[in-house]
Amino acid sequence: MPKAVQQKNKSWSEAEDTLLKDCILENVRNGKTQLIAFEEVAEQTGRSAGSVGFRWNSTLRQRYSEELKKAKEVAKSKNAKTKTTPSSDQASTRKNSSTTAPTPSLTTIDDPFKEDGGITYDDVIAFLKSKKKTDDKYNKLKDEHTTLQEEHKSLKENFEEVRRLVSKLNNT
Repeated sequence: MPKAVQQKNKSWSEAEDTLLKDCILENVRNGKTQLIAFEEVAEQTGRSAGSVGFRWNSTLRQRYSEELKKAKEVAKSKNAKTKTTPSSDQASTRKNSSTTAPTPSLTTIDDPFKEDGGITYDDVIAFLKSKKKTDDKYNKLKDEHTTLQEEHKSLKENFEEVRRLVSKLNNT
């Protein structure tokens, strides 16, 4: 279940690390990008895709390098199988699917972490759209937080004024 508010400076739990690892490996095995996995985990944990990516690249990637290597091999073998024996159903599915590895072209950005060629512009655009939504939500919550802080301050001042008046009445 997605959380409404992004977490700030909260330690990563073992469960979140496991979720991130499993999601990355599953996406890689299925020929998807790690960016997509970052977004999926971000939504599930209430963190930003950037912080999820940072956690993966700075901490977990080294820890699970063997599993990642195997996942890439699985993706490579799946990709090789579909290239050598495509049925008509597979061919039409591949044309409409954004989950298969992109064919190197002018619209592909090289990614040193992917063996299959890179990240497509569609992946980057999807990531940026997700980032914009996250930023918009953050800014809306930040504005709401500021408004609530001001309201809280005003109520606190009013409460203190009432308290002072009651105290004054009690002393007379």
